[in-house]
Amino acid sequence: MKKQSLLVLIGIVFFLGSCSNTASEMANENPDPTDCVPQFPEMDITYSNYVKGILTQYCIECHHEGNSQGPGDFSTYNGVSQYLGSFNTRVLSNNADMPQGNAPLPQAIRDSLTVWIANCAP
Repeated sequence: MKKQSLLVLIGIVFFLGSCSNTASEMANENPDPTDCVPQFPEMDITYSNYVKGILTQYCIECHHEGNSQGPGDFSTYNGVSQYLGSFNTRVLSNNADMPQGNAPLPQAIRDSLTVWIANCAP
């Protein structure tokens, strides 16, 4: 019985340890943009005309230059583009944990961000 308990405990520790993302791990999740083919080319959702406003409203409080609360500086396209690979799990999924300590983003905003990423995040 002690062996089973120990194995279960070890399994839980490994599982929980694999659930966190450091800033460098999140940045490495970013897909290669040269391989991207826009999925909704007729939709004009770009960083400058739409996404920057969302990030300013919901993310910049923690994700700005010089702030240790959140990795990355989402006030610039280059700053946010490093973390696009983690957006699906951290921001867009039904189990999203961002914005941290708040309710998930409204579904319409998550849908727009999904289209933006599917269009190669222009």
